[in-house]
Amino acid sequence: MRKWASLLDRTKGELKLWPLVKNLWEWTERRMMDAGEDESKAEEMLCKRCAYHGLNYSAPYVVMRHWDQMHEDGTYWCGDISVDEKDWKLCELLTNIHHACQIYYFLGMAENYFDNQQAEDASTKTHRLKTVEGFNKLPKEFTVEDVMRCFNLGSDASARNKAMRLQRDHIIEKYEDFVENGKLKSKFRKTGTLML
Repeated sequence: MRKWASLLDRTKGELKLWPLVKNLWEWTERRMMDAGEDESKAEEMLCKRCAYHGLNYSAPYVVMRHWDQMHEDGTYWCGDISVDEKDWKLCELLTNIHHACQIYYFLGMAENYFDNQQAEDASTKTHRLKTVEGFNKLPKEFTVEDVMRCFNLGSDASARNKAMRLQRDHIIEKYEDFVENGKLKSKFRKTGTLML
């Protein structure tokens, strides 16, 4: 720990973590869309900080994994590291954990804050995330039509977009294509529990 603390403290220059930043931007965009569907300003506010922490917590470990790409420049270490899928998986995991903690510990307080701002009686108003409710209503195996029904979405395009977001977050997976009434359709299945 001391050795790595000393080495990391003597790095200089920009860390080339832009692929992680791009993925985090897309992760945040998906969470913001969920918050919009949930009509929750509190959820929107809380998810904005997750990417920052996910990157900051994972960056030292990413640099240590690619230390062989660094070189000494006087008393400092510098170099261009190339991040990979394993780095993104770590960053995504930490971001998801941070998001789950934000929702678990702070969503109620944040909702009360916004409720009080609107001069509503926060003690009688309850929030239930539509994303969680919709996901829980889905059967284990389902189609886009099920997504539209369970999430109460008004169009096939909205349901496809929602399914794509869930798939990008590895919460569901597409496992089969089939033809029904001359149209190509897909079947999906849940891969786990929705982390919110």
